[in-house]
Amino acid sequence: MNKYFKKAKNILSNDGLEVFINRSIRYSIVKLKRISQKKDRNNISRFEELKGKYKGNRVFLLGNGPSLNRTPLHLLKNEYKMCCNRFNLFFERLDWFPDFYIAIDDLFIKDAYKEINTDVIPNVTLSFFPDIHPSNVEIKNKLIIDRENILWLNTDKPEFSLNLPKCGINKTVINVGLQVLAFIGFDEIYLLGMDMTFREQSVQKMNSRNWIAEKDDDPNHFDPRYFGKGRSYHNPTVHEMIDVFKEGKKFFKKHNVKIYNATIGGKLEVFPRKNFRDLFALNKEDELSIFLKKFNISKGRSNQIINYFEDIKIINFENEWNNTYKMILCDLELAINMIPKVIKNFIPFGPFIGQYLFIKRDNKI
Repeated sequence: MNKYFKKAKNILSNDGLEVFINRSIRYSIVKLKRISQKKDRNNISRFEELKGKYKGNRVFLLGNGPSLNRTPLHLLKNEYKMCCNRFNLFFERLDWFPDFYIAIDDLFIKDAYKEINTDVIPNVTLSFFPDIHPSNVEIKNKLIIDRENILWLNTDKPEFSLNLPKCGINKTVINVGLQVLAFIGFDEIYLLGMDMTFREQSVQKMNSRNWIAEKDDDPNHFDPRYFGKGRSYHNPTVHEMIDVFKEGKKFFKKHNVKIYNATIGGKLEVFPRKNFRDLFALNKEDELSIFLKKFNISKGRSNQIINYFEDIKIINFENEWNNTYKMILCDLELAINMIPKVIKNFIPFGPFIGQYLFIKRDNKI
């Protein structure tokens, strides 16, 4: 019961009385629906079959912060991975799809359900969604069409649980992902892209909680189109997320689940840090070979990326960029600066051994 009081206090403090009353009414409707709803025994049975299935394995749980642009995600090809929300924007840069996908937020799913249905669910092994969001948004078969690789969560109660399908949202999709991954057996979980740094964006504030982006200028994710023009999202309350991560750390420790933060940079210090590259026994030659497989290239003797492609232009400064170039090679720091500016015209690939390769979207290699 303390969880409910704490949640109510936070809503009143952050969002005001009107939002609190509105959310309370919608949540009450959800509870009434649960009373009349028949148990989905097939869904429960499928969760029972999954329990502990991946025990003894490690998994990477990806947030979508800007640090992903500094992370050589091509190294994850043979690892278990869970991604969330609009990570599908990253698909074009990789030669793998995530094993698991999860989306929880009601505003996000209402905006993105079409691309989730067409671009995400067919490409992942398992995906997880609330059947009904606590805000009384019906998701199952209203927004997300039920399929064999979908499991439905009951996210009514704000708590941590390994009694799935019941689990808590707890401020962020990452906390739901942790509960799912621990339930299916992973006892070593590495977080990536969890920057926990939020800068101002051009938004229309519908109220203190719900915002709508006005431009494709999202600075808080790996792609400026992530919460781009017209997309809705909830005002991020970092201090509350940190507090709930601390609760989660205690919960998962009791269940012998080790959680590490392998994010490059960022401000999440709740979980012990791990250096991402140290998790892979690879030298520069090995990494380049893995990177080139994206382009169906078997690495030869050269360790210079320029020797594997024609028409590459090497640039060292932003003023050297030219949109007529088919392929551009630059160092990591210049690439980080350029990605938000050129993502609509070029696909960025990297980083690999401190470099980035940009390929024009209409260029077939």
